[in-house]
Amino acid sequence: MPRLPTTLAVAALTLAAAGAAAAAPATGDRPAGTVSTWGHELNQNELPGWNPDSRGPLIAPRTWYRTIDGILDTSGRAGLWFSGPSALPFPPLPLSPKEPVGWRTPARLRAANRATGLRWDVALEVWAARRALERGAAVSDPTAAETAYTRRLSLLDPRYRVEALREIRRIVPTVRNRGIVNLYTGSDEPVTIIPRGRARTTPFGRRLARDFRRATGRTLPDPAARPTTNPAAGLRWLAWTRFSGDRFFAMKAEQARLVRRLDPTATISPNDYGFIDGFIPWDYSRLAGFADVAEGDPYVSYPERDRVGRGRYNPGFGAKLLADLTGLRTRVVVQAFDYSRYQPVVGDLWTWSAQALRAGATDLSFFASDNPRFTNRRLYDGMLDVARAVRGARLPAPPTDPEHLVLYATASEGQGQPARTGGVRYRTSGDEIYTAYALLGELGAGAFSFDADTRLVREPARLAAARSIWMPRGETLDAGFATRLAAWVRAGGTLVVTDPDAFTRTPSGGSLAAVRAELIGAALGPRRTGSILEVAPGALAAGVPADLLNVPLDTPVRRAFAGVPDGARVLARFIDGAPAALVRSVGAGRVVAFASDPMSPSALDDPLDLVPLVRALHAWSGGTLDHPAWAYRLPGDPDPGRLPWEGAVPPEAARAGL
Repeated sequence: MPRLPTTLAVAALTLAAAGAAAAAPATGDRPAGTVSTWGHELNQNELPGWNPDSRGPLIAPRTWYRTIDGILDTSGRAGLWFSGPSALPFPPLPLSPKEPVGWRTPARLRAANRATGLRWDVALEVWAARRALERGAAVSDPTAAETAYTRRLSLLDPRYRVEALREIRRIVPTVRNRGIVNLYTGSDEPVTIIPRGRARTTPFGRRLARDFRRATGRTLPDPAARPTTNPAAGLRWLAWTRFSGDRFFAMKAEQARLVRRLDPTATISPNDYGFIDGFIPWDYSRLAGFADVAEGDPYVSYPERDRVGRGRYNPGFGAKLLADLTGLRTRVVVQAFDYSRYQPVVGDLWTWSAQALRAGATDLSFFASDNPRFTNRRLYDGMLDVARAVRGARLPAPPTDPEHLVLYATASEGQGQPARTGGVRYRTSGDEIYTAYALLGELGAGAFSFDADTRLVREPARLAAARSIWMPRGETLDAGFATRLAAWVRAGGTLVVTDPDAFTRTPSGGSLAAVRAELIGAALGPRRTGSILEVAPGALAAGVPADLLNVPLDTPVRRAFAGVPDGARVLARFIDGAPAALVRSVGAGRVVAFASDPMSPSALDDPLDLVPLVRALHAWSGGTLDHPAWAYRLPGDPDPGRLPWEGAVPPEAARAGL
């Protein structure tokens, strides 16, 4: 098929993209939720002229309180409520004794609520870690900053559990029944730290190691160990992810029960989960059992600059993953500050907010630690305008379809990243599942739902109802799940496996070779250097695709299949003809398997015909294309054609394969 150079194609379709976005339906079947800011504008120590060594406040209290009244009135009328460092019942960050805080009275807060509807989040855990450390909790990570309290101790320390419950009992009675509470919120970006160094020999460290060994039969991973690619290390970290996730969510459920006993009207967001450069690979579907809101912070610039392509669709990815896995009201924290050498502009706020909302979020929160109210008024006004647009809006039906799933394989993602150092070891990159989201959703405009291997086992009706499943990653799977998945395929399901190493091992180190042989049936050949795959016309089905497709590979390990098994046909080949993707009948079902992984975020920069291939596979599996939610922009968006990152490919260009 004739092809324009990518730069020309992008230019040619930019106007078409803008027109399509502007014409997107502005209403739907979901009421929008709330918009909040982390409230850096409410503390003088966040002002650009603040001097911690001066004798008094930067602005006299009486003058400052008049400024505060103006901020509260403006925010309330716009629908920009408060969270984070200005959540109730106090400024939770340690402030200078010079900070004027006398304006924080119940009467003032109630008056603002009566006048404008202004509400506040309630931070329940801010002081729990500090007080736990003061009262005997072990310092599990002495390398963490002394004020990084939730990183210095382990959130599994019994002392922390006690102090967190004590804080709930102290705080909730002071704010309930006053009409000013939005959400009860937990700690920011929780991580269950493993003791390191001498901390491993503390009473808590020894007890944790004993409990872990009893539960898993393994020794605790060492977060300070040298990086390794040994699969055994990944399985040990998987055991930790599951062990710690079970205990962490049990603690959060206990906290939620206590909050509801004290305030039966409570709406609870247990934590703001970190979704920036990866995420803690817990089973988030468990939040449905005790939470009201799922919340994450999928910022754009840091992951985008760390791994090109990885950040631009992060707000939508984080929103859809959490919303689909939990079924809960979902809040996404939008980057509104200079981060990783990138200062967001007003257009970014609109674009990233709409991306999150169309993918499944209902609520937004702006993290704006640069304090744009005083340092970047244009950006601050943009935050207010987005809040006004969201207030009372109806959102489109989310692009979900429980018959067509993208698998969140917790057994694979739960291994973290032992090949790296530091706190990133606790997280998975999520690169493959993120890229599948981008190709199938943001660029492919298909309807699908994320689901977890654990939930498909707990709730077998979900698996039985599915018609197709995409597996972006699956080298490690529980044996029971792998067996059920094979039975589902034999019964008529369509499985698309883009992970060349899928069905390798179980969490205990056992082999899944028999399942792999049944479903894929072909071994991998030696490494190759080719970076383009070709899909011939009609390779998938009669007339599909209609033209030759060129598919990029941007992964360090590239292979072809060693052969084509009986009953299979070649879907994609390297240019020399070596088979790179197969279609195979298994019972009444079908398997599409790749020998080289196309799910690399960097492929999003110039996807060639990857999106047309993904769309063809989705339609061939019975999936819906061109769901209207993917074109949604907030009403009043001043630049509805804006792309989510500089150099991003317009969706229309990606779908056309230009």
